[in-house]
Amino acid sequence: MAKELGKKIRSIRLKRNLSQSEMADILGYSGKGMISRLENDSADMSYEKLILLLSKFGDEFSEEEKKLVPVARKDSYFKTKRLLIKRIGFKELDDLLSIKISDNQREFVAENSLALAEAYAAEKEGTKTECFIAYENDIPIGFVSIALGSIDAESEKEWMKNSYCLWRIVVDSIYQNQGYGGEILDAIIEWSSTMPLGETERIYTSCNSDNTIAINLYHSRGFKETGEIIDDEIVLTRSLEEVVNEQI
Repeated sequence: MAKELGKKIRSIRLKRNLSQSEMADILGYSGKGMISRLENDSADMSYEKLILLLSKFGDEFSEEEKKLVPVARKDSYFKTKRLLIKRIGFKELDDLLSIKISDNQREFVAENSLALAEAYAAEKEGTKTECFIAYENDIPIGFVSIALGSIDAESEKEWMKNSYCLWRIVVDSIYQNQGYGGEILDAIIEWSSTMPLGETERIYTSCNSDNTIAINLYHSRGFKETGEIIDDEIVLTRSLEEVVNEQI
């Protein structure tokens, strides 16, 4: 069904004489760009949005099509040019612990085990989180955690609680300076633009002002400094709507 979903959405929209903007409003998307991407099969629809689509337009689906919806959840992994990026489960825990940061990063980045524990604790408090490991040829080389909701940080602003927070992005010390950080960041930005954890307008992150490597990486991917400070780190943000529009 996933391959036919874009055609189905377009068919429903045209049959009901709805514009892409109107369809976006009905399904809770922030703009018509996401509908355009769905209809062009260049974006995935979250399970929750599929259920919403069925609740609004169930009469447009055959019984056979409805039976396929529960298996239409987004896969637990996605791919880039060189990497396979997987959600962390029990089987990936040892791989997570094998990813080591370089000595000169220790003052900027917490150990991955602590980052995973923080994500678990945040989830218990109601924040939506996801943690991923990036593999190249089955070798774990990077770790990412991302959240939507409060991360209980000092000086956290209200808008931050309604934005995607790129909490951690780490590349194993052996694989640094080979472009993997940018490749992982690009993938996570694109993943976030599909709103898998919920609707929002932006993604943000923070880092130490002395961490010029990280700051330059974020700048190269369209992040801009807000002038705000959180947990003694500078805040950088990027519009997800811009990401969607660039991909149309």
